[in-house]
Amino acid sequence: MRTAVNNNLLFAIATDDRLLRRTVSETFTGDGVVIEPFPSELDLLRAMRANRYDLVLIDARTDPTPTSALLSWRDCNADVCTPVIVLTHQSSWSGLLRWIDAGATDVVNRVDIEQIRFRVHLALQRRFSDTVTHQIQIGRYVLQRDLGLATIDGVGISLTAREFSIAWMFFSNPGKFLSRAQIAAGVWGATEQIAARTLEQHVYKLRKKLQLSRTAELNLKTVYALGYKLDVAQAAQSCFDADARAGFDTLPVSLGQGATRRGGDGTLFDRACDSSAQFVVTAA
Repeated sequence: MRTAVNNNLLFAIATDDRLLRRTVSETFTGDGVVIEPFPSELDLLRAMRANRYDLVLIDARTDPTPTSALLSWRDCNADVCTPVIVLTHQSSWSGLLRWIDAGATDVVNRVDIEQIRFRVHLALQRRFSDTVTHQIQIGRYVLQRDLGLATIDGVGISLTAREFSIAWMFFSNPGKFLSRAQIAAGVWGATEQIAARTLEQHVYKLRKKLQLSRTAELNLKTVYALGYKLDVAQAAQSCFDADARAGFDTLPVSLGQGATRRGGDGTLFDRACDSSAQFVVTAA
C-alpha cells in the first residue's frame, strides 16, 4: 500500500547519515517526491514487502563491499522492478562495476547531490521505457519468472516458490559464486545463521529436481567458505550465448545503449539488463 499523497512519486532511502537523509529529502521535495527514510537496508527490505516504491537509494558508505540483501531479494521477485541507486564513496571503475554486476541500477557519489538528482531522473526515464523480461534459457533449461515455472526439454518441473527463487538466482548468475548470506537474504529476508539449515535442504532438493549433478550439462557446486556456483558445460554455454544473441538482435536500440558487451566465449555482444535481472534472454 502506497503512502505518497496526491500520486506523488514515493522514494525510499536507507542510510544512518542524518545529513544525507535531510539533504536528499529537501532536494526532491521540490520535484513532488515523497522520501521515506530507513536507518538500515534490512528495515527498508521489510517495508518493501508491503509497500511499493518508485525508486530506492542505498547508502553504501558503511559497507564498501557490493553485497546487498535488498538487491538479492528484488532479483527473486518477478513483480519488483524498482530501480535501486547505490550512493558510495568509491570512484574506481572496478568498484563501481561490481555494484552494477550485483544488480544496482546505477552508482553515484554520495556527496554529489546534483549528480544524484540527475541519475534518479535517468533511472526513472529508463524504467518507463524499457521492456521487462522474465525468461532465462540455458541449454535444455527454461525458467519463466512471471509464471514461476521451470522446464527441462519442455517438461515442467514442480518447484516450490522458494526453490524457484533460489533457482532463478543461480540461473541469473551462471559461473558466479553466490554466498549463503546472499541467498538467505534474497529468498528468506533473513541472516545466514537463521536460514542455514533450511537453505541446505532447499539446495539439495533443487539439485535433485533439476538434475544439477556433475554428469549433467549444469552442475550446482558447493564451494567451502564461498557458497554455491552453477557451472555451465561448454555445450550449454554455447546454446545460451546463441539464444542471447538472437534475443538482443530484436530489442530496441535504446535498450542496447549502455549495455555491457561481453560473451561467454570471449566475443562481444550486447547484454541488455532490466532493472531486476542479471541476464535477459527473451523479451516479454
